[in-house]
Amino acid sequence: MVAAIGTGGIPRPNRRLLSHAPRLPIKALPAFSKSVDLGWQIPASAPLTRVFRTAEGVVIETGGTAVLVTMRSWPMPLGRGMRERFVCPKCGTFRDVLHWRGEWGCRGKDCLDLEHASRHDLRWCPAVRRRARLLRKLARVSPRGLKARLLQAQIAHQEAAMLANLRRANRDLTKRIKRHGGRRRANSGR
Repeated sequence: MVAAIGTGGIPRPNRRLLSHAPRLPIKALPAFSKSVDLGWQIPASAPLTRVFRTAEGVVIETGGTAVLVTMRSWPMPLGRGMRERFVCPKCGTFRDVLHWRGEWGCRGKDCLDLEHASRHDLRWCPAVRRRARLLRKLARVSPRGLKARLLQAQIAHQEAAMLANLRRANRDLTKRIKRHGGRRRANSGR
């Protein structure tokens, strides 16, 4: 059964979030000829992992299997050193972080399909989140400036969208009560 407003159910219970998957950022890599044993505290299903660098790339040993992840590097502009990134072992894209979901990969749609939890917050009315973001921006600007007036106009627009969404939800619930709830109450009272 699909969850609906007011049922208390989770609309998509098997959602795969970034926070549920252990991650290996590029900053955690050891120097050449050294190894690091990684253990995650939060995810219960995260296996013990050993990471070490070789000339070919990075070897990640997890749960008895070893994966060679190649690295891509290129010079930074203005001579600021070299930029290094992982090449995802599943889809081949360049990433700063690899995640573990039974295998190592990136968060992309074609790979492990992981999402940030914030993408699902207040999904029923995204204007609430947009208004909160605009209010935070407004707090950082001068109250008399042109940018403050523009932000206040955007906030007013988002508040109007929130009210329109609330009116639409109330109208739909009223229709639902008239269609289904009124008959049940009338029949149960007899």
